[in-house]
Amino acid sequence: MSSFPMRDSRVLVGDLLGKIREKYRDRVEVNIYDPRCYLWFFDLVRFNVRATEVVWALDGKLLARGVPSWEELDGLIDARIGQ
Repeated sequence: MSSFPMRDSRVLVGDLLGKIREKYRDRVEVNIYDPRCYLWFFDLVRFNVRATEVVWALDGKLLARGVPSWEELDGLIDARIGQ
């Protein structure tokens, strides 16, 4: 597993997704797009997603690139949904 690309960031993303689900329940829908799948082509172009990058978007707008801390991501989501 240590040779798996982006292993650490994927674990962190998994933790963040769990926290999003726990806090926001059904108020936020989470979708994971694989940049190798052509079905998401327009979203990948719109957000300029590279294959090795994590991108966070909400309501069609870019929130963050990379893996932010929970506090940062939570603040961005709260600001966007008007909590």
